[in-house]
Amino acid sequence: MVDRDYKASLYARARVPEYWIVDLVHDAIDVHREPDAAPGALYGSRYRSRETLRAPAAVAPLIAPDNPIPIADLLP
Repeated sequence: MVDRDYKASLYARARVPEYWIVDLVHDAIDVHREPDAAPGALYGSRYRSRETLRAPAAVAPLIAPDNPIPIADLLP
């Protein structure tokens, strides 16, 4: 809850373009992108795009879109 609600809203408010949450309980990575103002959100901002990825998927960071990282490499 803290990462998905409080931190995500604060990072979106600061216009951090991409925010990942490593979910060890569900063996997944939550990728948040496209920060946007949202008056109803906790701190007035939210991410418009949220995607949950699991192995064998890969995620390409916005800073290096040609270098996808396998989800399995990000999990223990």
